[in-house]
Amino acid sequence: MKSITATILTCCIAGLTTSFGGVPINRSLELIQEIDVSRLPSDKSQYKEFPEGITEVTTILGESARVIPNDKPGIKYFGFLIGKDKGLEANANYVLEVVYPEDTPRSTILINRGNETLRGFYTGNTLGDCLNPRYVYQAPESLEIPLSGKYQAVHMWMRLQDHIAESGGFRGAVVPDESKSKRTMTPKDGFWVYITQFEPEQAPLSQGAAISKIRLYKAPAFEDFALKINYPPSDLPRRHLFFREEMADGVIGGHNSGDGWDDHMDYYRGKAEMMHFLGMNTMAKDLLEFGANQGWNSSKFGGSNWVYQSKSPERWSNLIKVASNYDLSVLPYYEYAGSKGKNGLGFELRAQPLNGKNYTHTTWTETARADLTDPDTFEDLRKMLEITIVEEKDNADIIGAWLRPRPSQLAISFADATIQRFAKETGSSDVTRGELNKRGETYKAYLEWWYGKRREFLTKLRDYLQSEGIKDASIYYTADTTEPGWIHPEGVGTGLVVEDESAWRDVDLKKPPVQLQTTIDNHWSYKALTNVRKTWGKWEHEHAKPVYDPHAYKNVEDIYPTYSFNRLSSVSDPMALEAFETASGMAMIRHYGLNENMLRIERGKNEKPLDPLGYFVADMERVGPHIMLPEANAMANGNPTSIGYLASNNFNRLSPSYVRRFNAAYLALPALPSKVVDGAASNSQIVVRRIDAGEHGTYYAVVNPGYEGVRGVSIKLPDNGEVIDATTGQALPRSTTGSIRLDFDACQLVALHMR
Repeated sequence: MKSITATILTCCIAGLTTSFGGVPINRSLELIQEIDVSRLPSDKSQYKEFPEGITEVTTILGESARVIPNDKPGIKYFGFLIGKDKGLEANANYVLEVVYPEDTPRSTILINRGNETLRGFYTGNTLGDCLNPRYVYQAPESLEIPLSGKYQAVHMWMRLQDHIAESGGFRGAVVPDESKSKRTMTPKDGFWVYITQFEPEQAPLSQGAAISKIRLYKAPAFEDFALKINYPPSDLPRRHLFFREEMADGVIGGHNSGDGWDDHMDYYRGKAEMMHFLGMNTMAKDLLEFGANQGWNSSKFGGSNWVYQSKSPERWSNLIKVASNYDLSVLPYYEYAGSKGKNGLGFELRAQPLNGKNYTHTTWTETARADLTDPDTFEDLRKMLEITIVEEKDNADIIGAWLRPRPSQLAISFADATIQRFAKETGSSDVTRGELNKRGETYKAYLEWWYGKRREFLTKLRDYLQSEGIKDASIYYTADTTEPGWIHPEGVGTGLVVEDESAWRDVDLKKPPVQLQTTIDNHWSYKALTNVRKTWGKWEHEHAKPVYDPHAYKNVEDIYPTYSFNRLSSVSDPMALEAFETASGMAMIRHYGLNENMLRIERGKNEKPLDPLGYFVADMERVGPHIMLPEANAMANGNPTSIGYLASNNFNRLSPSYVRRFNAAYLALPALPSKVVDGAASNSQIVVRRIDAGEHGTYYAVVNPGYEGVRGVSIKLPDNGEVIDATTGQALPRSTTGSIRLDFDACQLVALHMR
C-alpha cells in the first residue's frame, strides 16, 4: 500500500505511535491520508455540510479549525470522505485520528461510517450527554475538568467493513436519501467521517465542535499492537473487563441495506482484536435481547415452539471459537423474560401485578415475563444455559452468566399461584390480594420472601453451572433496567449535578443545580440502586423493577449484584461501593446514556421526523487522562474486581493510550480484597490499597483519582521486600527509608507487587 507521505510517522500522534502511556506498541503507524478540515477538497463531492454554509473556519490556538457554531439552533454537521483510492482493504485494521483544540469547553460527536461506530467526547465543564434527552433522565454532571490549552487528538481503532454506507439508516429512521443508507460502497471508495453535535439547548456550555485535522493510519500487525497483560499467578482469582453492545449487530443483520461483512465472524474477529488493543480480556455477547434469541440454536428443546429460532442459529457457537482463538474468556448476557416461542413460558405471563393486567405503561416490555418463584422458570432458563454454556464449556473459558432482566421481565409477582407459594412456605394464613394491597406487614413480609426467592434462584443457577464443570462459574445480576443507570434516589431528577454553580447562572435549568459533594455526602448512588422505584397512577413500577439488596449477597460467593456507575458522583462514595462487595469481589457496570434519536429533526404535524444521519445513538465520555476518571475513582474508593460496559453501539474508547495503561495495571492485580493504607503516600491525593495474596506476596493498587497529575510522590509501603511494577515485571528502586517515588498523570492507576 502506498502512503500519501511515503514515510512512517514516529511521534505525531500524541504518544500513540511510540507507546500507549508507557505501554509500547512496538512499531509506528503509517499515514494513509491527512485531511486539513479548514480547507474544502477540490472534489466537492467529498465534503458535506448540513445546513449548507453552517460551519465557520477560524484560528484557534494559532491554527485553523472548522467550527460548528453552538449559538445557532438546530442539528448541524460536516463530513469528509477519507481513504478513496488509497488502497484500503476490507478486514484490515486502521486508526482514525481526529485533532481538536482543547481551548474551551466543547462537546463533539464522531461518526465513523467505515465501521459504523458513533462516539462522542467532551472537554471542560460541558455535559457530554444531552441535558434533556427524549426517553430517559440522564442526571448529567458538570465537572470543572482542566483544559490543556493545546491541540489534542482522539483515536478510534477500527476494522474496515466489506460493504459501507455513505450515511445511516435502519430502525425506522427517515433519511433524506435512502440510497445513501445502502451499503453499496467498498473500501476502494473510502468511507465518510462526520463531525456533529447536539442542539444548543442540550449542550449549553459547549462552544461548538472544532476540528483541525482528520488522519487515517494503517495499524500494525496484531502481534505488535496486542497489549501483553502480566496476569497474577494462575491460582489467584483474575479480574475481568468486558462490554455489551445494544445497537451494534445490525451491520450483520441485513435489513434492506445488505450486510456490512461477508463473513459475519470477521465482525467479531475485529472486536476480539480491538479488545486486545485496549487490554480487555472477556468477551460478552447478548444471547437474549428483551427476551429474543440473538443467535443460538434452540432446536434441542423444541426450536420455535419453545424459543423462536434465530436467523443465525450457529452464531454463538462460532463466536465461542473466535473468542477461544483469541484467548479471551466469555460471558454470555441474557435479558431473560421467559422463553419466547409459540408455546414459550414467557408468553404465559405467569408473573402478575398486584392489580391490573400490566405492570407499566410501556406495552412492548409487557409481552413476556416470568415468575422466578415458579420452579418452571428455573428449568426454562436452565435449558438455555445448558445449550449456550454447558454444551460449549470445552470450547472456551466461560466465566458464568450475566442476567439483566428489563422492566417487568422478572417482576415481583402477585399471581394466585405465587401468593399460594408464599403462604405455604411461610406458614401464613389468610393471605389475600386485598390484604397485600394494604401495603402493611403482610406486604412487607411478602417482599422479603420474594427477594429471598430471587437470591435462591440465582444461587441455583450458579450451582447448576458449577455442578456441570464450569469451575468458579459466576452469576452477574444487573437489576438496573435503565440505559443511563439508576442515579437519583427518587428515580427522577431534581437538577443538574455541578461543581461550580456560577458557570450555569445564565442557563435555564428548570430546576436548581445540586452540588457534587451533596450527592456524595447523601449517598445518592447507593440510595438510587436500593430505593424502591417510584410509580404513578395505576402502574406498578415498584414491582416491575425490583431493586438491589446487596446486603443479601455480602457473604455469598460467585454471585455479583452489579453496581451501576457512570458519573463521578457514582464512584466517589466508599460506603456505596463497599456495600456491593461480596465474598468473591465486586462487579460494576458502566451504564452509558445512549442519547437515542437526539439528532432527530421534528417536522410538520403530518410528517415523520427526519434523521439526517440515520438512526442515532452515541455514548459520550471524556478524553485524555480524564477518560479513566470514573474507573480511577472507583479503584480509590472501592475494590471493583470486574468492570463491564453497557454500550449503545459499537464499543470503542477514544483515548486508548490511557485506557491501555489503566487496563494493564488493573488486570495485573488479583481479584482479592483490598484495604486502604492510610498515610502511605506523601501526597494526600494518592490512594494506596493493599491486597494480601498469601504465598504470592502483597499487591498494591496505587491510584491518583484527581483531575491533575502529581510528580515525585513518595510511597511508603508497610511490607518489606522487592517492589515490582506488576504491569511490566520491572523492579523499582527503594530509598534507604524503604519508600519509592512515582509520578502520576491524572486518573492513573499503578499496580505494584511485593515479593
